[in-house]
Amino acid sequence: MPPSNTHRQTTLPDPSAADLARAAAGDEQAFRDLVERYQGMVYTVAHNILGNHADAEDAAQEAFLRLYRKLRQFRGESSFGTWLYRLAATAAVDYRRRERRTPPQVNVREQLADPEQEVLERAGCAELVRAVDALPADYRLPLVLRDVHGLEYREVAELLGRPLGTVKAMVHRGRNAVRLRLRASGSLAGER
Repeated sequence: MPPSNTHRQTTLPDPSAADLARAAAGDEQAFRDLVERYQGMVYTVAHNILGNHADAEDAAQEAFLRLYRKLRQFRGESSFGTWLYRLAATAAVDYRRRERRTPPQVNVREQLADPEQEVLERAGCAELVRAVDALPADYRLPLVLRDVHGLEYREVAELLGRPLGTVKAMVHRGRNAVRLRLRASGSLAGER
């Protein structure tokens, strides 16, 4: 199966091993440089999961605290950006669980992926956002992580602490619900 989202956000080039080593060793300026470089990405991930500015800021701050504590554990098995992305997503999901808030609106891109992409691209962006926002949280979060952020099903399952089959079913049901809502609203040209 091809990657879920070929229009995935552009990633920043990874910092050098020396920069990471300095930050891990406690160099405040090196760590500050990491925060400044990745703060936009971390905030965006948190906002897409949590849906509002204040909660996203809190979760982003938590993600950078985790980065500070865990930077020595980074082994380079993936890119630093990917590792930090997962750290940020986990911090946001944990924040949502801790605060027991349901994720409200999600900033959904106009283009979603795979077989659903052609159908959904014909819908207006505003209607698409409304359709995704109307999903129950159990469908919305896996769908956004898979189709907007382009995570693999396995990664979504790990982040949410759910079985792989359950995550696949949630994404599938979320896609179907979005498609049905778009058809019912007449947003899909030529389909009702």
